[in-house]
Order: sequence, then structure tokens, then C-alpha cells
Amino acid sequence: MRILKRFIIFICVLAALIFGLYFAFHINTIEIEGDSTYSDAEIEKSVFSRKFSDNELVFRLYNKIYGINKLPLIEDIDVKYTDRNSVLLHVYEKKVSGCIKYMGQYVYFDKDGIVLQSLSEHKEGVPMVTGIKFGDFSIGEAFSVEDEKLFSKIMNISQLISHYKIDVSRIHSSTDGIILYSGKVRVYLGKKNMYDDQLAALSSVLKTTEKKNLKGSIDMSDYQSGDKIVLKTNN
Repeated sequence: MRILKRFIIFICVLAALIFGLYFAFHINTIEIEGDSTYSDAEIEKSVFSRKFSDNELVFRLYNKIYGINKLPLIEDIDVKYTDRNSVLLHVYEKKVSGCIKYMGQYVYFDKDGIVLQSLSEHKEGVPMVTGIKFGDFSIGEAFSVEDEKLFSKIMNISQLISHYKIDVSRIHSSTDGIILYSGKVRVYLGKKNMYDDQLAALSSVLKTTEKKNLKGSIDMSDYQSGDKIVLKTNN
């Protein structure tokens, strides 16, 4: 009887300790910062979806073992514990590299060719990729393409476009190579393994053509670093 009494007391003390720790470290305030397609409510629901994760101690343990829960368009989330009952989440969203048009929808992908989302509208500033044959795809998975090497080149070009902040509305693959469309200007890049020199040189040129509202074409298929870039204007 004495052993049972001690056991009951132990259980009661343990339960009180657990409840005390749970409520003492309960997360009451959640702040979210950083650019994101998702609402604060959607991010909060995803991050704290695991059982009892609204407790700081449990939340820390989950993150150490499993990592933080992230929605498909989120690259990473930094967690800062501002006090015992408050956390600050800084959200880093995946950067969209381009899109394709499929059955009336715009399908967006990242720098690795991973499908991020499908929307009915075209996002401003995101180049559309044409001239490549795509197979089946699913959100969160890589595109299935007929020519992996060509698609890899397109990925490289889209990253360079983003790096040099070039305004390109379309990246087209033709039998003669890659063509970029920027405003009223077509740029023929030709067939190459790397396009770093061309894109680095194009940055300032296309800013000028846009500013002056020029129309025409630029042939960079045989371009070498340091060559003069000539715009053939349309009459």
C-alpha cells in the first residue's frame, strides 16, 4: 500500500512538472518576417503542425531531429527565440527562375528545375521558356525533359539573367541556338556550352535599349569577351 501511495505521488509530481514546463514554455507570440507568397497564418500552421510543437522545448527538439517544416515555395526558415514564450521566424523564399505555359497555366520552377507552383497568371519579371519538350511533372519534383543537357543550359542562363538583373521576358530554344526576348529586342546567343560572357555584356546594353525604347536584334552567336555589341534596328 505504501509503495502504491509513493507511486501515485511520483506520478502526480511528474505530471505537475510536465504541465508546468509545458505552460511555462508555451509559445504565445509568433512573429514572421521576410518575403513570402504564403500568408503568416499558412506559414505558422506549417511550422507548428507537429504535436505539442507550440512548446519551445518540444519545438527545439523536433527541429533538431527532423528539421523545420517548410511549405514548397520556402527555401529556409531561421528561428530566433526572442524570449521563453516568443519566437521570430525569418522566411527565405525559393527564387523562381522561369516558367512554361501548360494547358493554360503558368508552371513555375526554381534554379534546379524543381516545379514550385502552377498559376493562371504570369508573374511579372519571370522569363517564360519555350522550344523545349517537357514530359510529366508534379509540384515539388523536377521536370521531366527530352533533352537534359539543353535544359541545364536554360537553367544556367536563367540564373545569369537573375544575377545580372537583365529584363528578359522569354528564353527560346531553336535549332540555331538560344534566343532571348527583352522588350522590343531579340538577342541571338547561338549554340554554346556557357553563356557567361554574353550575359555579362548584355546587362548594360539592354538597359539602354529599354530606356531609349529601341527595337531590333543583336547577334551574339560568335561573341567573344570584349567584342562590340551591335543592335540592328528595325526600320
